[in-house]
Amino acid sequence: MLSIGQIVPLAIGVFILYRTGTFLNNIRLARATGLPFTYSLYLEFETIAYFGSPLLRWKYRDYLLQGKGWPRWARFMIKDWPWEDKRRAHDEWGDCFLVVAPTGIICYAADPAMSMDVTKRRMDFTKPPDKYAMIQPYGTNIVTAEGKQWQFHVRITGPTFNEANNHLNWTETLRQAQSLSDSWGRWGSRDLHLDIYSLTLNIISCAGFGIRQDWSNDTIVNHDKVPEGHELSFLQAITTVVHYIVPILLLPTKVMLYTPLRKGAKAYIEFEDYMRTLINAEKRKIDANADYENLDTKGNLLTAMLKVSASEARNANKGDGGTRKTTFNDDEVLGNAFMFFLAGYDTTANSMIYGSVCLALYPELQNSVVEEIDRVWDEAEKEGRTELDYDNDYPKLKYTLCFMYEILRAFPVVIHLTKMCWKPQPIVWRTGKETDNAPHVLPAKCRMYLNTTGTHYNTKYWSDPYKIDPDRWANDAHGPTSAARKPGPVKGSFIGFSEGARACIGWKFAEVEFLAFFAVMLRQYRVRLAGDVPKEEVEKQIFLRCAGDITLSPFDNVKLTLDKRR
Repeated sequence: MLSIGQIVPLAIGVFILYRTGTFLNNIRLARATGLPFTYSLYLEFETIAYFGSPLLRWKYRDYLLQGKGWPRWARFMIKDWPWEDKRRAHDEWGDCFLVVAPTGIICYAADPAMSMDVTKRRMDFTKPPDKYAMIQPYGTNIVTAEGKQWQFHVRITGPTFNEANNHLNWTETLRQAQSLSDSWGRWGSRDLHLDIYSLTLNIISCAGFGIRQDWSNDTIVNHDKVPEGHELSFLQAITTVVHYIVPILLLPTKVMLYTPLRKGAKAYIEFEDYMRTLINAEKRKIDANADYENLDTKGNLLTAMLKVSASEARNANKGDGGTRKTTFNDDEVLGNAFMFFLAGYDTTANSMIYGSVCLALYPELQNSVVEEIDRVWDEAEKEGRTELDYDNDYPKLKYTLCFMYEILRAFPVVIHLTKMCWKPQPIVWRTGKETDNAPHVLPAKCRMYLNTTGTHYNTKYWSDPYKIDPDRWANDAHGPTSAARKPGPVKGSFIGFSEGARACIGWKFAEVEFLAFFAVMLRQYRVRLAGDVPKEEVEKQIFLRCAGDITLSPFDNVKLTLDKRR
């Protein structure tokens, strides 16, 4: 019988042989594609990368400021490596290349035509289940579902993003931004980054869940005390969930309860309890009256989603009694509501932060945005209005919308659009060489990562990509041709909201919130860099490093100051 001392080295030896075998097989598969390829010890989707990436970002925090990207040995082992690396890997290996490791193969692409092809073939290239499992704590949602299940989810959630929600989002953002502005007038800005995160949290609470919160209060309107049976108010719970969102998504709640992260786990449990109570209360009202509307927050996503789900069920009952699933259960409602919260809070906040920093960095840019905002406000005042109106004024903010899209190009909230093929799939990478016009066949289980950063900084399509230039989005009418659907100079050269059938359904929500916030802030304040930090140093901070969170966010908190205009 083997001893422990014999079993351990034997097991290690077997593991090494197994990994060597899979590595050699993956090299064989990569070579057969005809695409350029390189090697890595492990890949960015592996668990070790999730825990190792923060350490490497900290270790190389000063090295990255030199503008050299990642050291070659570490590049492909770091989650979302392309942000710091920009185009360096693609300049070396081409706009489409493979990275081979013992655990698999990733095809990285920064080619507009390939992006359009892959995103249109949603049955051939699906989302990697292991990567998206972390954002479905309550089960499948609109982002993680595939096939017929996705069609079912989009049938319920798609109609919720409508003009009623846009109106609510617009008015609530104006209200929250004005409250924040009043607070700045009395106390000054404590921390612009923190203020923006708090602002978007309040907005998604209202426009997403129908819960309106006052800026100056730590509690929900009509809930001044923590309700019986709870340890936290709803606002306290949701704020704490935001703070602990990464470990909440990565670790089981039961494990977190026995670690220093237990505060986040308890808040997550409280948040779920609040949401289930809210869902049940809204469902009872809808069951009693199919035309029910929450008059205070008419158009909020949660109520709208429950109404669509109930309507689908009623229509099915009138039909032939087929077996098609027609309505969400509570877990599916909660899962999609959590996805709305995650996307509507974090992504927009970071875009606003990058936008604010760029306004402070480039005064001429700020002058142009302020000029348009002042003009829109002046026109509203001439019409006898004291507030901007969604129907009348939102369409006029064309240059500000160009500014938003330029921020999303330069600072894409999602670094990769991640796909995977479960059986061999052909792709065509056309470089202009005759030999490259034939299909390259990716092997089964190969991952396809559409590199947003590599695409948005590709000088074939974007001249001087480091320059923040909203005018590159302007057409003859001085604005994007159609809100979020402006494709850039070549279709697929801008993939900030993805493309194809799986493009982000919340693009208009993000536009409305971004424009309304800056329309209020810049009417009353100008933003500038605080202290005597050189402009060049701030540019390095935002262009050459990132925090490595779920979505792109700055590595350091750039200090900004607000100067009163009026």
